[in-house]
Amino acid sequence: MVVERKGIESEIFDAQIRAIYEHTPIVLTANVVNAGLVALVLGVYAGDRRWWAFLALIVVLSGARAVLWSRNRSLAPHGPSTRAWAIAATVGSGLSGIIWGAGPALLLPFSIVDQTFLAFVIGGMAAGALVTLSYHLPVFVAFVMPATLPLAVRFLLDGRPVYIAMASMIILFSASLAVASRNFGRSFAKSTRLRYELQERSEQLAIANRQLENEIADRRTTEDRLHQAQKMDAIGQLTGGIAHDFNNLLTAVIGQLELAQRRAGGDDRLMALLHGAYIAAERGATLTQRLLAFARRQRLDTRAVDVAVIIGEIEKLLKQTIGPSIRLLTAADAELWPARVDPHQLELAILNLALNARDAMPTGGTLLINAERRYAEPGGTPELAPGAYVVISVSDTGTGMDAETLARVFEPFFTTKEVGRGSGLGLPMVHGFAVQSGGGVHVESTPGKGTKAELWLPRATEDSIESDQAEPVETAAAAARARIVVCDDDPGVRSFVGDVLRESGHAVWEADRPTTALKVLETERAIDLLLVDYAMPEMNGAALIERAHNLRPELRLLMMSGDAGALQSGGVAGVRLLQKPFKIAELQEGVASVLAGPPPAAIDARAAGAR
Repeated sequence: MVVERKGIESEIFDAQIRAIYEHTPIVLTANVVNAGLVALVLGVYAGDRRWWAFLALIVVLSGARAVLWSRNRSLAPHGPSTRAWAIAATVGSGLSGIIWGAGPALLLPFSIVDQTFLAFVIGGMAAGALVTLSYHLPVFVAFVMPATLPLAVRFLLDGRPVYIAMASMIILFSASLAVASRNFGRSFAKSTRLRYELQERSEQLAIANRQLENEIADRRTTEDRLHQAQKMDAIGQLTGGIAHDFNNLLTAVIGQLELAQRRAGGDDRLMALLHGAYIAAERGATLTQRLLAFARRQRLDTRAVDVAVIIGEIEKLLKQTIGPSIRLLTAADAELWPARVDPHQLELAILNLALNARDAMPTGGTLLINAERRYAEPGGTPELAPGAYVVISVSDTGTGMDAETLARVFEPFFTTKEVGRGSGLGLPMVHGFAVQSGGGVHVESTPGKGTKAELWLPRATEDSIESDQAEPVETAAAAARARIVVCDDDPGVRSFVGDVLRESGHAVWEADRPTTALKVLETERAIDLLLVDYAMPEMNGAALIERAHNLRPELRLLMMSGDAGALQSGGVAGVRLLQKPFKIAELQEGVASVLAGPPPAAIDARAAGAR
């Protein structure tokens, strides 16, 4: 029995190393592309040519690792032992981590914007490693720890509070990734072990027994779904957990860049540099939103929507973008039900599916968008509850996908498109949006015959369809000098918001914690507005709003947050929520709108999770 167990452990180890080498092309591509991006931004725009040496080291190492990957592909299953391949993968990953850690730590630019850009790139590399390297923990740790800790140490040695905060966040992020990688590796080993045990027992008992084979096949499918769900859930939890910190960082970065652009005067070169950094920060904000959509934690404004109208509007847009070689057809049931969904996110989902279909038909073809009524029966698709659905299908006559590719279409950062044309987040975002809306996505594809993606959305039970056009709101001009308390535990966000409001003519009190804000409200009786963050020490923003309202019922209230839970729940009922990261104009409009309106009649923070 000992020999049998040892054989299973060996098979599990083989499976882990095979998975590492299967992801090597993605890893090497990400290394070279991100190193090129860093060299382009810091070597060209920042004028530090030493980054080209950093890029050269990454390219040389990636070439060596590509040769190793090629040898593994050509020699498997013969050639060196699995342990030797594991050591080689660990050494290659460690050398890559050392270059990524030592390079930025030694060549750290002076500008905090460039430093934040480096932190984002390395953080993104580390997060991507969670998907591609977690099958074998030593390979993951060999890359992530040398890649992240030198930058954290460099920030700690600086000694300033903002750098200490950034270093702490990097260390916490690295530790969280290590724990998630360990859990993922254990889950992979456990599911693989169970699969091998089932295979061995099935061979021992009765291969010819058809009923037993069917049961084993069903169990194997369940294991695969569980493995996929665990991986997606781990990434989703990690994404939601770090979204708040990243949104705070991006709020401060984007806001300060806007202020810097306003004050740069006529210096065109400086304006170009600021604009480049601003675009990069906005891309970071977009990526965070995409990850929240994949994690099913984005904020959805669901309502009864006429899907046929949405498809009609999208048809006009697609005719201008898909090109003359593709024939576009649309259809919808004559008595199509309304769907309960966020109309803006629905438009993005359909556009995403349609553009994917366009890319699958480089030489032309037919693109069909159809909407129909369907029922999900009990015991049917696992992710769909029985009931009535509106199904939007997007079909193409393009290249199609094989079974292996089809099984991975919802994995984040997995894409079959050439480098630079796809982020690998399109279909995961569509899937996350559909599931969060109470539906699901089903994809069928055959190589050479095309692909059909079905978006299942729950039927709306309301009789009337809400218009997507908001009624114009007439807001009286707010007082030229309002008295505002800004409460946020992040000093960068607090400073940026305070500067903007003061430039707008308001008197501002800045509070770094809820108790300080309450003291201001108790001592300063003429406060007009409380602008408060959600996630803070002592108590969250919802609880602070409730206490402030009880203390000063006439007080205007505005909440700001980048916390995934607060964004998903909508914050506190009756209080406007300003989503981080926001721009100066959005902040000014939100403050002016709240000041012009009446104070909230009643506050119940329990729905927002006050504590």
